[in-house]
Amino acid sequence: MELWRAVLVWVAVLQSVVATKVLFLGPVSSRSHKNFYMGIVNALADDDIQVTMVSSFKPSKVRENVREVVLTGVELTDIFPNMFTSRTMSGPLTVMKVMPGLCADALGKEEVQHLLKEDFDLVFLSVFMSDCFLSIVYQLKVPLIYVSPGGLMVQLPLIIGNPRFPSYDASAVLGFQHPMTFMQRTISTLTHVAMDFFFFYFFSPRMEAECRRRGLCPDNMPSFWEISSNASLVLINGVQTIDYPARPYVPAVIHCGGIHLRPSQPLSQDLEDWVQGAGDAGFIYFSLGSAVTPSTMPEEYRTILVQVFASLQQRVLWKWDKNTMDDLPPNVRLGKWLPQQDILGDPRLSLFITHGGLLSTQESMYHGVTVLGMPVFADQHSNMNTVQREGWGRVLLWKELTFDNLKNTINIIMNDESMRAEVARRSKVLRDRPQDPGEVALYWTKYVIRHKGAPHLRSPASTMTWYQLYNVDVWATVTLLFIILTYVSIRLIVSLFFWLCFSSSKTKTE
Repeated sequence: MELWRAVLVWVAVLQSVVATKVLFLGPVSSRSHKNFYMGIVNALADDDIQVTMVSSFKPSKVRENVREVVLTGVELTDIFPNMFTSRTMSGPLTVMKVMPGLCADALGKEEVQHLLKEDFDLVFLSVFMSDCFLSIVYQLKVPLIYVSPGGLMVQLPLIIGNPRFPSYDASAVLGFQHPMTFMQRTISTLTHVAMDFFFFYFFSPRMEAECRRRGLCPDNMPSFWEISSNASLVLINGVQTIDYPARPYVPAVIHCGGIHLRPSQPLSQDLEDWVQGAGDAGFIYFSLGSAVTPSTMPEEYRTILVQVFASLQQRVLWKWDKNTMDDLPPNVRLGKWLPQQDILGDPRLSLFITHGGLLSTQESMYHGVTVLGMPVFADQHSNMNTVQREGWGRVLLWKELTFDNLKNTINIIMNDESMRAEVARRSKVLRDRPQDPGEVALYWTKYVIRHKGAPHLRSPASTMTWYQLYNVDVWATVTLLFIILTYVSIRLIVSLFFWLCFSSSKTKTE
């Protein structure tokens, strides 16, 4: 018996020695971003990989193989302006203005710096406003995998060497849809150039300068660009089979879209009783996500919503950040936190009124629910315009919000059989994948560790200048030679013509 115990102890020791340890850095992000990150974290933890997660949100539950380091004082919600009353770009510009200092604040926290004393096999880094944490990557000297809660966000195509075609793939902030007009293609191209210039010559250098000024980046550390260009992979929240238009991707771009999606679970008894009370009419779910504080909306908007909801036969479940509302109709129920996927998967749900965030859009499609999009900022407009174009929802802008517009749009969607058929079809397409996204994330994580960073996956495009990549210098040289050759040819022809004319004239004279 003693020998057996000794063997078990030694096995446990050996397992702890060889256990894979990864560090997941998502220091500054929204709660919805963390939902995507946790899909990756949980997939790794299920395979007995030890994960240390750094974020600004407390864990919803404690689970084996996951240690969460929660940072305080770096929440995005504290710096965002009121998105209902601010100009379209004021939110992103405000974030970019304060992010160098906010990122450095997060990096300088004792619990983060303490991680440098530990050993890890790999680092995941959120691409969202977390450049200064490249200092951690450099000091740990381990492979880097970027994680994007969206698609290939602004700087990622250049970092990972993925081709971009602004002629049909416009930035999400523009809201343009393929096919684009000449003017839209022009705006799209110039926007791509401007955003690249902004990130690489203004935003990232400011963040790096702040990091160095505070002594959080070692003096001998290479530039952020040099460190990031050595990233092994990027895991993006995208699904290729539902991409429109279809886009090309290099091998280092790994699609893990919908990794947070799951079948719905039964509602709590209290919520179940309330839904049953709706009868055959069913119920509507209204949520503006986690990045928008609903009570900050102008009173005129809230009043219209209340009046329309009160006029409906359906009950309305409304995600609201306060416990009560003075004029709350009897058919409306408020909730600070609601189990969104369980609600979307309930067959009695008639409609989802949403802000149009990417994760909510994916959840709607997965559970086969038609949507009414009321976008507030960022990519939400593009997401909802895509839904409307695809035919499984409608968009209603806040500036167009009236009692009649809202009620008519709700009724149109709920009574449109073609919309329900289209979202059901897209749900099947989304679910029809050769491999679960969690398995995809796990495989490629272990692949990078096995192959010491997998440098063979990196596209050479990431190390080439723009004029080399697109052969601008080659075509400029060819064009120049063609012009020179054409010029010389014309001169020779003209000279020959004058010579022949001169010779002919001289002969006649003689």
